[in-house]
Amino acid sequence: MPEICPRVCPQERLCEGSCVLNGPEQSICIGAIEKFINEYALSHGAVTSERPPANGLRVAVVGAGPGGLACADELAKLGYAVTVFESQLLPGGLLMFGIPAFKLEKAVVERRVNILRQQGVEFKVGVTVGKDMDIGGLLREFNAVFLGIGALKPKPLDVPGADLKGVHQGLPFLAQKNAPIALDLPPVDVKGKRVVVLGGGDSSMDCLRTALRCGAAETVCAYRRDLENMPGSRKEYANALEEGARFMFLTNPLALEGNAQGAVTAVRCVKMELGEPDSSGRRKPRAVKGSEFVLPADLVLVAYGFDPVPFPAGSDLAQIAVNDWGAIKVDENQMSSVRGVFAGGDVVRGPSLVVHAVRDGRRAAEGIHRYLNASVKR
Repeated sequence: MPEICPRVCPQERLCEGSCVLNGPEQSICIGAIEKFINEYALSHGAVTSERPPANGLRVAVVGAGPGGLACADELAKLGYAVTVFESQLLPGGLLMFGIPAFKLEKAVVERRVNILRQQGVEFKVGVTVGKDMDIGGLLREFNAVFLGIGALKPKPLDVPGADLKGVHQGLPFLAQKNAPIALDLPPVDVKGKRVVVLGGGDSSMDCLRTALRCGAAETVCAYRRDLENMPGSRKEYANALEEGARFMFLTNPLALEGNAQGAVTAVRCVKMELGEPDSSGRRKPRAVKGSEFVLPADLVLVAYGFDPVPFPAGSDLAQIAVNDWGAIKVDENQMSSVRGVFAGGDVVRGPSLVVHAVRDGRRAAEGIHRYLNASVKR
């Protein structure tokens, strides 16, 4: 998906960050060049969607996010009959429902889905595996299965007052404001309000900018580490600053305060300092004694990231081996512990970048091809 990744991936930490000119000079603008070349090719008919000869094998792809779409693309090119199952009413996953349109136009995602349809990929939407169908049923109907179901269980805000009115998770807020179709979600009105966003990732940047564009009086991002250790894209950080967002680094919430009506009115915070590096190599934040203060807030958006959603109780998905935090374990071919079931993207690696999900999907397609070729030969 070369027309999508340049729009949403943090090139300054990936290709441009590794450019040989980066440092002594400014790196080559690889993302912008990639975007231009692909848009030029697509608009001038240089991208063909011819169907290759069918090889007689069928693969089910569960989840129409970037990993699932990438896997379906590679398999279709190899002649597989691919059916993509998606629980939402539109394909695209977080590309369609999580990333704001000012970063990724929805028509770009729809165009890629239509290219896949022209390649013979079938999409079935409004279908949830583990509820409407199970793995056993898919393996009886298809020769292999790829799971690209993401990691959409939000990390909770574990402080007193987290249940006050006006405290919302970031992803449903983004989906409500950015999805091209109406969603069955309670409305979140930020107009004229003081919005505090908790977290320092790209979802936090999206929440800040979306709230400002929806009329928030002010938006403040509270993050417990400093700018150098903030995981969010520097480009997105600069864009948020330009649009009027404020950032309070080395700031951690202790509790949320509310009024007599049970609505949030403030975030009680403490200043932090960075200590020794933790197991990941990042310096671990610790509270500064006597530094507590109150940050006024009419609405709080929690953007602490996500974990894989636990498999439904009683579903045969439970036979798939997972690690300590619920992510699916896979081998070097992206195959899970269940023979013929492959997985990739956030459900394997945890919340990560679109380009990582795309890479997993492509690797899984290669693994599926090797696995099925070996099975046919036997």
